Amino acid sequence: MSSHAYSNLLQHLHRAQPALPLETIQSALAFHIANHSLVPTPLTATAITSPLFLSYPFTLSRLQTLSNSFRHAFHLKFTLLSGPRFSFFERSISAHLAQWTKELIKGLQGGNPLLRIAAASGILLGLEDLRTQAKANSLDVDSNSSDLGSQDPVSDATRAKVEDEVVIAFAEVMDQEGVGREWESEFQQIALLSNSVQVDAPADQIPSPTISLLTLSLILAAQSLPLVASSKLKALPLTALSQILTSCITEAFNEGDFLRQTTASETLQPYIASLSRLEALVLSLSLSSRPREGLSSSQETLNRLQEIAVHVVGVIPQSLSVHTPSATMAVNPSSGPWITLKTLLFSIIMISDTVLSTCLYIPPTVYRLSPTSSLSSPASLSLTTLLTLFRLSFVVSRFGGISSTGSREEASFKEMRKAAYLALDILASGPEDVSERFIDELMAHRVSVYSPSSESQESGHPQTVMETGLKPPVEQIIDLAKTSFALSCIEQLVPVLNVKYLKGPVWNLLEPNLYLRHSPPGTYEVSSSSPNSDTTQQLMDQLIRETFESAHSVVLAILAANATNADLMRPGVLGSNDGKGKAREEEDLSLSDFCTRLVPFYSRCLIQNSVEGKLSTSQLRIAYAALVRSACSSVYPTRYESDEISQYTLAWYCISELLSAIQNLGNDISDLEQKHRLHITLIACVSALPLSLLGRFFEEIDGVLRVDRESKDSEDMAASTMQDQNRTELIQALYRELSQMVGDREKEYVLRWWTAFAAENSIAPNRRTISKL
Repeated sequence: MSSHAYSNLLQHLHRAQPALPLETIQSALAFHIANHSLVPTPLTATAITSPLFLSYPFTLSRLQTLSNSFRHAFHLKFTLLSGPRFSFFERSISAHLAQWTKELIKGLQGGNPLLRIAAASGILLGLEDLRTQAKANSLDVDSNSSDLGSQDPVSDATRAKVEDEVVIAFAEVMDQEGVGREWESEFQQIALLSNSVQVDAPADQIPSPTISLLTLSLILAAQSLPLVASSKLKALPLTALSQILTSCITEAFNEGDFLRQTTASETLQPYIASLSRLEALVLSLSLSSRPREGLSSSQETLNRLQEIAVHVVGVIPQSLSVHTPSATMAVNPSSGPWITLKTLLFSIIMISDTVLSTCLYIPPTVYRLSPTSSLSSPASLSLTTLLTLFRLSFVVSRFGGISSTGSREEASFKEMRKAAYLALDILASGPEDVSERFIDELMAHRVSVYSPSSESQESGHPQTVMETGLKPPVEQIIDLAKTSFALSCIEQLVPVLNVKYLKGPVWNLLEPNLYLRHSPPGTYEVSSSSPNSDTTQQLMDQLIRETFESAHSVVLAILAANATNADLMRPGVLGSNDGKGKAREEEDLSLSDFCTRLVPFYSRCLIQNSVEGKLSTSQLRIAYAALVRSACSSVYPTRYESDEISQYTLAWYCISELLSAIQNLGNDISDLEQKHRLHITLIACVSALPLSLLGRFFEEIDGVLRVDRESKDSEDMAASTMQDQNRTELIQALYRELSQMVGDREKEYVLRWWTAFAAENSIAPNRRTISKL
């Protein structure tokens, strides 16, 4: 090591205004710390007390330079020790690094706490780098690495000393900043800056301290504190630390006002990921060690994040008006505001997921007996998380939404779906009023539904705001995203919702979306020459499709809940006549009664959606089979019903509606395609029917297949070929349903019918076919 180079480094360290770039000083300092012939203690002490790093105001760039110097020094030292060994009695690399690290820690004693955090964080990051590299080498079985790389070169005792220094230095900064004792903060500032050096430069060249000392320490500690053992982090004031981190995160997003100001905080934005990760860790530790305080801190943090989301939603319509250039953000994921929105979503998901996963293990007695249980509980945390995501549903939709059947799997965000479904599970297992409160909040901010116009009255269903063309595209997209998110959440909460909510606000939300309507061309105010007009149209159509499918999923969830709970439901009021009138019927309406009233409407709805471009064949057959199954479960014998068949009148009504729709279709190509989809749907209902209706059903199936075979039109070869293909597909679908979906009670009857049907229609016997039945 050259003494001249070492002397030059010392001269530059003692200059408050560096004559060389910080990157050059960083490299030189790392080199001399690693290559010092004796011990690194004097140079370490010189570095953290030098005017270069100790000058006020502290800057993040200089603190990062100091931290990176110690981190890189560890890599250089390890490379030096990994060289050839000339003596058998030399100490191991682990022993060398342990002693060297001990000398580094000695050099930090008595220094400024902020500089000690920077240096100790660099040392801990260097230790973690070596551990990660050692683990990677140990997994590479084909490499010829020596034992130096295949085992951790740093002992746990050495790492523990560095972790202690990081925690103690950070605690000193919090204490001197008066965290938790605001009235002392003015006096403690003097102690923190007592060893700092004022920069000897003109006043106009001194940068203003835009970042507080506590924020600087958080940025540095956010890189190293997650590497510290949890038992040591619990010694910190976790509640106060959570509040400070929450303030930093909200400041990074300008309290949600970054859309108006074009960008978020440029200083804190690059560190939002590490700050969010530390916030999640702190809240998790607080929930596990002090649950009541942790619940309150978590609720406060999630409330602040929700406030940001509320502010963002309020600003988007004005900031992203179609008359401004920033409107392209709605369809341009690479724009600055859109990147900030994604960062906000990621931060919310990171914190919420950790909080909800941890609060699962809190005993109910903790928050039920708490005086603040009404405000802080796992259910309230879940409610806040879902409402925050609901308000950011416009951003959520760009990642495939929370539905597991998102339209764009490559854009899905599994961590987001995990957090959302975890919140829904906690909400569903919590008090009933929490789920109802969530529905009330969704309804308060949902897409409004106007009273039906003359055109919509003719079609038989209400008209949504989007159809009226009164809103600009950005607002339409936001409303559609909210509706889709709300329906996805309601689908999971159907089993625990009261029937009055299902037949009231829930039905009012989903009914207009049960019919797929393509966005009218007159609703767009964007010029056709705009490069984003086509993308906006595609985004609108995609959200309309997602909302349409989500609405049908909610109906299927209602039908499935009815079929599941059929044995537990009391007899409905529809089959009785107690003279109390319609008011009593509405008051005592059960889930079974509601589904009974729903069957005729939904049967017609599914048939209308069987045309090309609406429900797919798979969706149609699943939905109609679920409808028939629910109709069969809503059966209560009364004195007016003499046999078992008459009890399933509602189920056979669904079949007859399907048969009538098939008979009313013509023989052109489009009608043949729709007729084939309805035939597939009819066959899918066989597994939902009881044994008493199978004979009548098979008569209709035999008639459908016979007509399909005898109605070939020799003059239209295309139609004839299509009929042959369709009949083959129908027979295959029928066999698949009979062999895989029919229950054991109906299996014997089905086997006899299939044998006779195969012989009559000259279907070659197949042992595998019969054995599967």
